[in-house]
Parts: sequence; structure tokens; C-alpha cells
Amino acid sequence: MDAETIKLKERIEELERENSLLRQQHIEVTVAKELYLKIFEEFPALIWRSRLDKLCDYFNKTWLEFTGRTMEQEFGNGWAEGVHPDDFDFCLQTYVTAFDKREPFLMEYRMKNKHGQYRWIRDFGQPFFDLDNSFLGYIGSCYDITTIKDNELKLIELNATKDKFFSIIAHDLQSPFHSILGYSELLMERIKEKDYNKIEQFAQIVLKSSNKAMDLLMNLMAWAQSQTGRLEYSPEPIELKDFVDHVTLLYQEIASQKQIDIITKLPVNESFMGDKSMINTVLRNLVSNAIKFSRPNSQILIAAEKHQKEFIFSVADTGVGIPPNAMERLFRIDQSFSTKGTNNEKGTGLGLVLCKEFIDKHKGRIWVESEEGKGSCFYFSLPL
Repeated sequence: MDAETIKLKERIEELERENSLLRQQHIEVTVAKELYLKIFEEFPALIWRSRLDKLCDYFNKTWLEFTGRTMEQEFGNGWAEGVHPDDFDFCLQTYVTAFDKREPFLMEYRMKNKHGQYRWIRDFGQPFFDLDNSFLGYIGSCYDITTIKDNELKLIELNATKDKFFSIIAHDLQSPFHSILGYSELLMERIKEKDYNKIEQFAQIVLKSSNKAMDLLMNLMAWAQSQTGRLEYSPEPIELKDFVDHVTLLYQEIASQKQIDIITKLPVNESFMGDKSMINTVLRNLVSNAIKFSRPNSQILIAAEKHQKEFIFSVADTGVGIPPNAMERLFRIDQSFSTKGTNNEKGTGLGLVLCKEFIDKHKGRIWVESEEGKGSCFYFSLPL
């Protein structure tokens, strides 16, 4: 074998070693790519990628499993079909603005999952560059933060509840007790002096303030029990007429002071299922409010009607009515709403919040129909 042949053979062997090394490196690169792709696919975050035209061309397995849709359905702008309509404009504006400026962005919006439920998503978007630092588009990761959002709402509600309690204790509860103490002292002085002038008027003020304080304390106790989980829901059969008559009897004296007649329109020999204490609190608050906002020499109608699947109660007055922009705030603890009655009676806004909570426990509904200057009708339903 001559020198050239040996040299050629050595060169071939060297090339074979290089090819073997390249093949091994190619295998390692391929395995690494597959591994990184698998990491992206299996990563617990919802990952997406968009191109230079702002359209998305990739969604990882986690995203597709979350939405229950295919890559073809999500491709381009398809993913936006799952965004909540109220959040769509904000979501699109945030994305486009950041994209045009090549800036990272963070936004939160609601997106529909595979069960058709809207979940809160926190979306982190980042400009994506090639190895030569040329801009390729955006890559983003999303996280389901619904639990965090729910906890934030609960915290807001707890703070609102705390503020409401402090407000009631600091202001609303003081007023009736000041009246009771002040006019009780005047009564004692007049009686000692055997001066009976105006004592009936003073006694009426004491009675009125006492009833107000009692209503407020009962609401506070019920609300405190419901918030601490100590108020048990115990439904039982309740005879309709006796129950309503008992509540109206409590307010006959207060209503008569404003020359208000309380009328009932009830089916005979009917009963319903409910927690007696809770429904008593609901009806008591609605009747108290109706008296408060009714004009003198008017009527309040308490009615009940049995429907196919529920019992519907109503308390109607012909009083001052409720502004349309205030009706949606009536049953919310975090939205303070309280107005003075036709005789400047004060309220706390806690009663209706308590009503809604108790009706919710019965899996019923509570709502209001009202027109300013013509009166209001509060309804609540109980499933049969």
C-alpha cells in the first residue's frame, strides 16, 4: 500500500469520525429540542406565541387543555373568542400598544375554560428576538388567578363589613340611645314635678327610638351570626297567615304614628317552607323600610302568591321610590346606600344586605321594582 492510499484511508477514517460526531451532536440537538418543546408543552402556565403580524401561531398543550380547543381553532385571532366580552377591548388595546412599542406587558382578563366558565387570567407578554437580535414577535405565559381574585373580593367585602359595623356602632346606634336617655330623663323630671305636659309626646319618642334600636340590634346580631357561621339554616313548615300577622302586629303602632295602614293579601290555609327566624328578619326589614319611605295617610300591601315552583312574597308602598342608579347598590355591603325616610328616619343600609344573604341561603331570589315619586315593591321568592 503506497503512501497516498494510506493517506486517503486515514482521511476517510477521519471523515467518518467527524460524521459520527456530527450525527451524535445532531441527535443531542434533536433530543434537546424535543426536551425543550416538551417543557413548553407540559409547563403549568398557558404559553402562547405571536408573529410579526401580531397573530398567534403557537399555544402549548396546557393552554389547549384549559380552553378545550384545538390549535387550529386558537390560531391567529381564534383565541380571542374565549375572552370575556367586557374585557376584550382592554385586552386588545394593551396587547397592541405594547407590541408596537416592543415593550413587555402585564394584564388581567377573564377567559372561558373548557367547561364554559370564565376564569381570571394574568397574562405576561414579552418581546421575542432571534439569535441575531432581530424581532420575531411576542411570547407570553398566562396563569389562572381566579382564586386570588375571589380572595381579593372576599377581603374587600370583609373590609366593607368591618367599616359598616364601625359606622353603625359609632353613629347609628348612638342616636336612638341618646334619644331614649334624653327623653327618659325629661319624663322623670316632668313626673317628679307633676307636670304632665308633653309627656305623651316624649313617651312616643322613647318608644320610637327603642324600636329603632331594637331593629338595629337584631339586624346586627343576625348579621354577626351569619358572618361567623353560627346562624344555622333550619327550614320548617310555616303557616303563612299567622306568620305574616305576627310581623305586621309588631309594626302596627309605628305605622299608625304616620297614619299608614298595613294591608295583607294572602291565600287561605297556605304554608311554606323556610327558616322561620331568617324569613322573619327579611319580612320585618321590608315592612320597616316600607313604613320609613311611605308618606302619611298611605297604605302598605303585603302579599304572597304560590307559583309552580316557588312562593313569591311582596311588600309594596306608594312612597318616595328609589332612583334607578341606586337600585343595583341596595343589596351590596360594599356599596353604602342609606337615605332618610319621609319623617327623616335614619337607616343603615344593613337590612337589605341581610335580607339578600338570608334569601340566598334559601336558594331564592330577592329584587325590587320602583319608580321615583310613586313607590316601591320588594319581592322575594322561596322554592317550594
